[in-house]
Amino acid sequence: MIFYLLLFFAYMFGAIPFGLLFGRLFADIDVRQFGSGNIGATNVNRVLGRKLGAATLLCDVLKGLISVLLAKILLGNDDPVAIAWVGMAAFLGHCYPIYLKFDGGKGVATTFGVLAVLSFKACLVGLAAWLIAVKITRISAMGALTASVIIPFAVFYFERSLGVTFIVFAMMLILVFRHRENIRKMRAKTEA
Repeated sequence: MIFYLLLFFAYMFGAIPFGLLFGRLFADIDVRQFGSGNIGATNVNRVLGRKLGAATLLCDVLKGLISVLLAKILLGNDDPVAIAWVGMAAFLGHCYPIYLKFDGGKGVATTFGVLAVLSFKACLVGLAAWLIAVKITRISAMGALTASVIIPFAVFYFERSLGVTFIVFAMMLILVFRHRENIRKMRAKTEA
């Protein structure tokens, strides 16, 4: 019963559109009407500035981090696969929020929040991959896509769990799918 309550909590918490809320609260705008039209930190940073972009990033990371940390506390370390499913629920909440007719963010920040608790070393590897790719290309989406390829391998290497790796791999497939417009723009060389 606790596991199902955690899944519900993680999804509903993950679904809170902090970028949209910050836009409405502090600038009286809908960030979906500007920039890339996304509710995530990258677009909020472009549209509303660094402070609100950073606040959105932090809140989106905390969606995953708090959900998985709570699962670890309540379920213990004996079932890492169940904990990973809770992380998946937070991630799905962010990407497909019920509050916004299932049209949410791309999941990058929430992924790092999930990994920070689920597999901290894999999180660091993914973050390093993201930073290097962004430094070279100057494109945030390229960092996300690079990290999404590397993260499942890092999770398997550090956690030695096929179940956890499968769940993280599924998250990364969704993350890549959520970036399909960015991929199209990169191919057309119009991605900023």
